[in-house]
Amino acid sequence: MADPPKFTIRRITPEEKPPSQPTPPVKNQTPTPAPPTPKTPTPQPSLDTSTGGRFRSVNSVLAFLGSVFGTRLSETAVVRRSPQGTWWVEVAVAHQPITPLIWTAGGRPFIRHNQQWVALSLSGDLPADNTNTEKVDVSSWAIVDLAELLASASLPPSRYRGANVLDVITPGSLGSWILRRATALGLEVTLTPALQQPLNNQQQQASGVLLIQLRATGNRTIPAALVHRLTSLPYTTVAAASTDTDRGRILVDVRQRLTLAPSVIEPMIPESEIWVLGTADVGNWRLTITGNQIDGSLLLDAPQLPQAQSPSLPKAQPPAPIPVQLVPRPGTGRQVDAILLDDIELSWLRNLLMGRPVGEMAFLLPGLGYHLLTAPGGLPAQIPLGIPLVCIGPGALYIELGMDFYPPLPDAARQQRFQLNSQTAVVVARNQSYRFNTAQITPAWVLWVGEAPKVQQGLSPQAKKLLNSISQQLQPQETKKGIASIFKPKQKKRVEGVGILEQAQQAELQGDLVKAAALLEKAGYPGQAGRLYERIAMGGK
Repeated sequence: MADPPKFTIRRITPEEKPPSQPTPPVKNQTPTPAPPTPKTPTPQPSLDTSTGGRFRSVNSVLAFLGSVFGTRLSETAVVRRSPQGTWWVEVAVAHQPITPLIWTAGGRPFIRHNQQWVALSLSGDLPADNTNTEKVDVSSWAIVDLAELLASASLPPSRYRGANVLDVITPGSLGSWILRRATALGLEVTLTPALQQPLNNQQQQASGVLLIQLRATGNRTIPAALVHRLTSLPYTTVAAASTDTDRGRILVDVRQRLTLAPSVIEPMIPESEIWVLGTADVGNWRLTITGNQIDGSLLLDAPQLPQAQSPSLPKAQPPAPIPVQLVPRPGTGRQVDAILLDDIELSWLRNLLMGRPVGEMAFLLPGLGYHLLTAPGGLPAQIPLGIPLVCIGPGALYIELGMDFYPPLPDAARQQRFQLNSQTAVVVARNQSYRFNTAQITPAWVLWVGEAPKVQQGLSPQAKKLLNSISQQLQPQETKKGIASIFKPKQKKRVEGVGILEQAQQAELQGDLVKAAALLEKAGYPGQAGRLYERIAMGGK
């Protein structure tokens, strides 16, 4: 790509001032020639398009290269190192866009002029010839490749922030311990054999290592405690993968961070190599894969357990059953569904329910000496009599409030042990249990409501004579059929509320809570229906 045009702003000399009088026009049709170019007192030197920067540390060099490669100003750079330890970077780009990046990275910009590198001023211009300009000759400085540059870098510290995938480079003698520890935590482990050499010295003999990849399944991350133990192992580097799918070609220890993005460095690394940047005590290494990836689960052996010797018995005897009993169960805050009353408490109940809303919807199941008072969806109010009960199911199985079975009974065991069916209701309290016939259910108001007064009907002889004396003209005449159909009052359906409540109670005793709740809503009791829906959501109990 051609360089963008450059514009220079400078002072105009007297020789370059324009004439005061305009040039007279030419009469012929030939185009007017351009005015001659004014003479410049000091001709501008021809500058090379390369820009250099001198840096004091390798971290500054990495920061500058990252900005150049990240902004795509250049794809190549030449790095040199002086005998005194300073660093030099040369980029084949004009100095205008590069100079701010050099200053920002902590370097000093230079430009090539007359086969020499001349320092630029703070404004980015080439100083005049009569000033003392700093010049540098870097032709004798050694050229440094990327591997030596990274090996000489002192990476800034960092810490483990959680990752789904980690790569561990460790000697083979530690592989078994890492494999057992990682699989015990439910991590997926793969092992790959490799050879390692120092990153900046390929002449040294390579040594064998294991490249172990740990992967956490689901949304989990690898525990920080495991990472801490792995980083404490000798000659071991723990690196976070730059991608969740493929292993990157540059691995940086989790206790350090790289100033360059891995996507910038990886294209410069040979495809057959993996570069590892470890801590100062471990060093930087160049890995070469020498084998196939192995699933770590295939390397685990099942423990050799001794075979149990079972005693030889003539006949296997099942364990003795545990008698079912009621035990206190703390933390019960359920509402009361029914009450168990004896004969004396039943007589007191009449005065308590008389004239109250609970008396209109409660039902009574009479029994032998004890009676069950309940209501569709549970009793809507607290009654200070009898033994409070809760329905635990299946069907109409009630136990005392604050108690539970020991041992715990599943629904099938309750159904069998208490012989539950749609025609019975069973109450289990401390030291007493009762069975009631649901066909004998009666409204609770029968406790205080007696026979209604006799209602007389019919006509007396005098009333019949009075009706016969009325003129036939005053008798109601048949209206026209059309008008009657228009003004005929609508017949409202009469809801038998008491009958619906009894149906809801029977449905609840039979275990059909959905039907019971629907009937209660139809009868106008949404609160009681809501309690049944709550029991359905809790498992139908």
